[in-house]
Amino acid sequence: MPGNFRRYALSAAHEPTAEQRGALLDRRAEIDVGLVGADDITIRERVGALRAVMASAQAGAETVAIARQAFIAVLSRYPSWAVTEACTRFLDGRAGNKVYAPTPAEIAEVCRGLIADALTERARINAILDAEVYQAPTEAERAEVVRRHQAFVEETARAAGIRRQRDGDALRGSDAADRAEAERILEERKVAAAAEAGLSLSESENRSRTPDL
Repeated sequence: MPGNFRRYALSAAHEPTAEQRGALLDRRAEIDVGLVGADDITIRERVGALRAVMASAQAGAETVAIARQAFIAVLSRYPSWAVTEACTRFLDGRAGNKVYAPTPAEIAEVCRGLIADALTERARINAILDAEVYQAPTEAERAEVVRRHQAFVEETARAAGIRRQRDGDALRGSDAADRAEAERILEERKVAAAAEAGLSLSESENRSRTPDL
């Protein structure tokens, strides 16, 4: 589909040979011939036969001419064999309501179903012929990829180990500083407590030495 085309990739190991490519080209050309649009005469004859034997609305000459052009405009994009087969199916009752003559849209719907397989086959041929061929890596190239991947894994693990060790050293240093600070504060508190205790003892001794009046 225009604007929605995706190119396929094909391994060189499965690339068609020159002979196979030629056969695909021939088959595509054959399909294209079978999809050439119908001519006006075929459409007029087949649709005329339908409208002659099946019920249809009465219309004037001008309306009939307009209807004929509508059939031609719609059905000319489908191959003659598809238009013929579609009209035959309406005539023998395999399509339609078996009473009223079909509209251009109804005939076109049957035609699309008839050419669907040919269009699908043509699309598959195009996918192969237009595919981008790539070379599969050799064993040496695969081994090199494995080696580089292993080196990357080892380097990543080594960098992670260094980072963990650095973070651990920093954490241990922080713990040591915290312990030193705690010990300093504890020592200061001990000195303050001892000083306070000594002062209290001195005051008690002084009171005991003072005579009562």
